[in-house]
Amino acid sequence: MVNINWTIFWEVVNLLVLIWLLKRYLYRPIKGILDQRSQKIEDDLNQAEGARKEAEGLKESYQTQLKEARKKAQEILENAEVRAKKQAKEIVATARQEAEKIKESKLQELEQAKKEALGQLRNEVASISLLIAGRLIQEKLDYNKHEVLINQYLKELDQKRLGELK
Repeated sequence: MVNINWTIFWEVVNLLVLIWLLKRYLYRPIKGILDQRSQKIEDDLNQAEGARKEAEGLKESYQTQLKEARKKAQEILENAEVRAKKQAKEIVATARQEAEKIKESKLQELEQAKKEALGQLRNEVASISLLIAGRLIQEKLDYNKHEVLINQYLKELDQKRLGELK
């Protein structure tokens, strides 16, 4: 007959009980802790990936906003430059108009002064002519000769001297 060694049997039973106890009280809790930790790490990785994607989206959004802000700033500068050039042209045109008005005014003043000078000169010529006429009268010229002489003198004076002033 077969002789069974009971020690080996009890050792196998003890080993099986030990494995069952380890599995029930040690392996399951450790596996649960490891599963929880693994799940937490996976959640943290998913959360980090979501944060990274959100950061990339924000980065793109900020870059787009920055481009738009630069474009608007450039448009504002261009508009300001256009307005400045327009205002400069308007100022120059206004200054030219004012200068033209002043020029016209001064020309009118010069023309008026010229007319007044001519009038004064004619008065002086007339006075001189009267003096000459008085002297000629003293020399006993008659009235007709005197008038002809004065008119002739005025015509000559107008043609020579007054013609140069015009």
